[in-house]
Amino acid sequence: MLPIHYMGNQANPTDEDLSVFDNIVFLLNNNGNEFEILEHDFVHRSEDAAKVRGTNLQEAAKALVLRAKAKDGTKKFFMCVVSGDKKMDLRKVKELVNSKNVSLAHPDDVFSVTKLRVGTVPPFPGLFGLEGYCDSAVLKNEYVVFSAASHYKSIRMKAEEWQDVAGVTRANFSQ
Repeated sequence: MLPIHYMGNQANPTDEDLSVFDNIVFLLNNNGNEFEILEHDFVHRSEDAAKVRGTNLQEAAKALVLRAKAKDGTKKFFMCVVSGDKKMDLRKVKELVNSKNVSLAHPDDVFSVTKLRVGTVPPFPGLFGLEGYCDSAVLKNEYVVFSAASHYKSIRMKAEEWQDVAGVTRANFSQ
């Protein structure tokens, strides 16, 4: 694992077609956040990611894209971020978003909304035009670690700084 450290402002990018990873790095740098980029072997599950990153499972911030279906049949996508050692309580999420019909988004829908594969979506709902919620358990740790739009890269940073930049609403929906 090769940690790469970034800190401070960098010039505004001129390329309008930045990758999601580049957008995250730009966003964090632009906000003056200190963070660490971890490059590692392919991972898909949070447990495997924690092992190869050398981090605690509870520090993992899993970004889950969900779908709420309205009575008129329209779909609304949103993001929930849950700690790697927790499971999402769908009943609580339904109450949170005031919808009786909520489910994990199909992988094809995740790709359509984010242009990323399941397991690589970073916990920055605003990058994808989504509303976002963060389970309070994520913020009990000093640091969070999350996928950086890749099965091979992760970012580690202070949990409170991540919450401020990510623009997520804090709630309780894990079990």
